[in-house]
Amino acid sequence: MNAVLPPDGLARADAVIAVEGLRVSFPKPEGGALVAVRDVSLSIAPGEFVGLMGEPGCGKSTVAIAMMGLVRPPGRIEAGQVRFDGRDLLTLPEAERARLRGRQIGLIVQNPRTALHPLINVGTQIANVYRAHNDCTRRAAWARAIEMLEMVGINDPARRARAFPHELSTGMTQRVLIAMALSSTPRLLIADEPTSGLDVTIQTGFLDQMWQAARSSGSAVLLVTQNLGIVANYCDRVLIMREGTVVEQAPVRRFFEAPQHAYSQRILALQREEAGADHAARSEEIDDKAPLIEVEALTKHFRLRNGDVVHAADDVSFTLRPGECMGLVGESGSGKTTTGRCLLRLETPTAGTLRYRGMPLSELSDAQFRPNRANLQIVFQDPLDSMNPRWSVAEVIEEMLSLHTDLRVEARRHRIDELLTLVGLSPELRDRHPTELSGGRQQRVAIARAIATNPDFIVLDEPTSALTPETTAEIITLLMDLSRRLGVAYLFISHDLTTVKYICHRIAVMYLGQIVEIGTKEQVFGTPAHPYTQALIGAHLFPDLATRRVDRPPRPMLEGEIPSPINLPDGCYLASRCPQKTGRCATERQELVPLADGRQVRCWRAAAGELTPLEERSHTS
Repeated sequence: MNAVLPPDGLARADAVIAVEGLRVSFPKPEGGALVAVRDVSLSIAPGEFVGLMGEPGCGKSTVAIAMMGLVRPPGRIEAGQVRFDGRDLLTLPEAERARLRGRQIGLIVQNPRTALHPLINVGTQIANVYRAHNDCTRRAAWARAIEMLEMVGINDPARRARAFPHELSTGMTQRVLIAMALSSTPRLLIADEPTSGLDVTIQTGFLDQMWQAARSSGSAVLLVTQNLGIVANYCDRVLIMREGTVVEQAPVRRFFEAPQHAYSQRILALQREEAGADHAARSEEIDDKAPLIEVEALTKHFRLRNGDVVHAADDVSFTLRPGECMGLVGESGSGKTTTGRCLLRLETPTAGTLRYRGMPLSELSDAQFRPNRANLQIVFQDPLDSMNPRWSVAEVIEEMLSLHTDLRVEARRHRIDELLTLVGLSPELRDRHPTELSGGRQQRVAIARAIATNPDFIVLDEPTSALTPETTAEIITLLMDLSRRLGVAYLFISHDLTTVKYICHRIAVMYLGQIVEIGTKEQVFGTPAHPYTQALIGAHLFPDLATRRVDRPPRPMLEGEIPSPINLPDGCYLASRCPQKTGRCATERQELVPLADGRQVRCWRAAAGELTPLEERSHTS
């Protein structure tokens, strides 16, 4: 199933493309040049998937487009060779290079909306690219476009070919780009961060289709990504870049089992460790404590100008105990962030009850609630959302102390230095502005701000989604350490199930505004009960070679589109997409009910023990 590689992990002698000593620079306004890529060498064999990883700004994308003989102006390729089928692209006339691009070398970019023409239907765009590189009629090119759309898994391709980009989901437009890139059966496919904006189920379906299409055509593939799970599940070999150079390259199994470079070891830190016995012991201690947060039948509706109602959260119920970390997971638009904001009264619930230490928060006026604000905090996905860009780091943190404590100026200054030290930052950064800091440091400042008043509870809304693997590992370690030392409870909202599995004690899974399953992380990840949870866990790309996706039988995926939160189904919200539905599911509203093992699930078939376990479905599909 995988490309056959020599023992040392280097590409075979018949490499489709071989880059040697590549050096790319960009002129500086003040004179001189910034060397973005220095002495990079790599090669890719037919049918081989090679992952190119590294933090933002390390030169990954610059290498990718240089492999097509291109560089973003005003940059220039100073040295090196890019040999494609034995010919150096850098010495070929531009007209000949242009003929190779699209015909022999395909490109899939990160944002399909910017790559597709908004006023031309997608079938015509694929056909135009195909005709530009092949001698054929318009009719033949149109037939090829429909054939390619079918190959990448788009239902009813003849109808979808006439759709405009805005009429398709993001996942579908990414598949259109695959169809376009592979239409001329290129020998090399370059995919530059092609899934960074996609939900997990859409991402996995997209990568499955790209992997299968490239394998069937024998194309060599360079996959530029920051996602370790993608590399582990699809790639044969991986190259790690740092500061413009390749610091490590190895077969994917050797990389995950025994990374050699210090940077590689750091980015694998979170994946190579488990939370351990201490985490499990704390779970038992937490269960004995009285509830800190109680949520009962929380509902939140948003009324649109035309009178329609968006059902953002529907009948959400759970409890959270002191020191506990609960993960709230689900696809975009499932209601996770709305739920978190309602808990902090940043949004006013339409219905339901919220209690903090037994106090009915949902019944308090704004003035009555204000004294509780110090105990209930949030860390946003973008740390700059909670910071005035004109303020220094010290002023950002001091605002919390001024609003919610009686500390005097000197005591506040001492507390700021203490908080910066606590989150792993030097007090010397106190006079810097947040925009002068890296993303990881900005998030540490946001965490320092959130814990300044010693809160009991913090909503963490996608706190690591924009961070590199190395920085994510650092932030998660910090959050766990703060939880142990301060006893703070977290509601951890995230798409990243790998991180959720590492840090959380319990997991709540949301779909279309409802919680469909709540259980311990061992229950949810080990034996998911609800069909949606099974699909979500089955689609997530864990950086675990033992469950490598392309080496195991395919797991069933959800089909069809997510129903509109404006026009919700009468019965189970998942019924139109569920592979295990019955007629009763489409008409009977589902309630969250307890199972014998202590978890709760919103599915009558799961409660009755009628559903096929995930692993059995994988082997029989």
